[in-house]
Amino acid sequence: MLSSTKYIARTAQRSVNATRVSTIKTKRFYSIPTEANVCRYTEHGEPLKVLKRVREKLPAVGKHDVVVKMHFAPINPSDFNMIEGSYAILPKLPAIGGNEGVGEVVAVGDLVRDLKPKDLVLPATPGFGTWRDYAVCPSTEVLKLPESAKDVKKEYLASLSVNPCTALRLLKDFEHLKEGDVIVQNGASSQVGMCVVQLAHARGIKTINILRENGLNYNEHVEHLKAYGADIVLDSAFYRKPEFKRLVTDLPKPKLALNCVGGSNATEMVRKLATGGTMVTYGNMSRRPVTVPTSQFIFKDVTLKGFWLSKWIKEHSVDERMNMYSELIDLMKVQKPGEGLRIWTETQKFSKFEDAIQAPENELKRRAGGGFRRKIQMNLQL
Repeated sequence: MLSSTKYIARTAQRSVNATRVSTIKTKRFYSIPTEANVCRYTEHGEPLKVLKRVREKLPAVGKHDVVVKMHFAPINPSDFNMIEGSYAILPKLPAIGGNEGVGEVVAVGDLVRDLKPKDLVLPATPGFGTWRDYAVCPSTEVLKLPESAKDVKKEYLASLSVNPCTALRLLKDFEHLKEGDVIVQNGASSQVGMCVVQLAHARGIKTINILRENGLNYNEHVEHLKAYGADIVLDSAFYRKPEFKRLVTDLPKPKLALNCVGGSNATEMVRKLATGGTMVTYGNMSRRPVTVPTSQFIFKDVTLKGFWLSKWIKEHSVDERMNMYSELIDLMKVQKPGEGLRIWTETQKFSKFEDAIQAPENELKRRAGGGFRRKIQMNLQL
């Protein structure tokens, strides 16, 4: 019979051979890779032209470092903006793509006390570079998720830190909303929009949700949104008609409008706000300016504000951020239509990253044909 030490060593070796990962031993006897596959760019430009998937040697693990096995990483518009050089925050070149994702600690340096192997972690700041299968970094560059996160799909956790957090802050930080209050939003079928629907429903807040005019399979969109808590779903053309007033006769006017589209769509939302209401802009998909009649300021005292999650993170403590994550994780554990919080994902292989990079554009085309927007992610271990 093999001794336990020899059995563990042989089992570890078989695991290494199976995954074809070269390893070394840390002082704590954890097997860690010596190389990693990374999606790197050395200059700004079109993602498909400047991104290269290469295999690189990992740096030595310092006393304050951790080794993270990355599991899933989404592909967000802001990732492309960073690569193109058009985002407000830009990492130093050369850089690794990706800002969002979930990883698992596999080894720690001798002086690391707040993290241990098998802890699930998220990047602490934008520009971490999540499009890689392994990372060696200071322990301060990642945040440990609560133990309850292990009951949630890793695909959900990979998308936790941007869209759900944006939706939560939009609902909490601008108006004091209580049960029975009404909000209105455009871009309702986006990931943020779907999170807003679900989070508002959980608090008893009613939502008016505006979809793109002339969208195909409109009824399918409506049923999908309503299944997860939307109260009223309509297209932008109907929102401008007199019939809309009759539809919402029994509802109070919206206290909050959430705008990610801009242009005339946003203008109409301001017109429908209650006196003293607020419109928050967090995106501009139409790339058109927000224009508001002067009368809305004078006679209705409306307020226009903007929101950028990266700014919120910079201005708030880690404890506040972790409380936000914990609240969302608890909702993610509830997986019933109309309850909890669900994220729609589509997974691509990291080994075929060119296909993954093109997947968001293909998803937009599919969505124009009636499909629902999914968060495109890469499985970084495939």
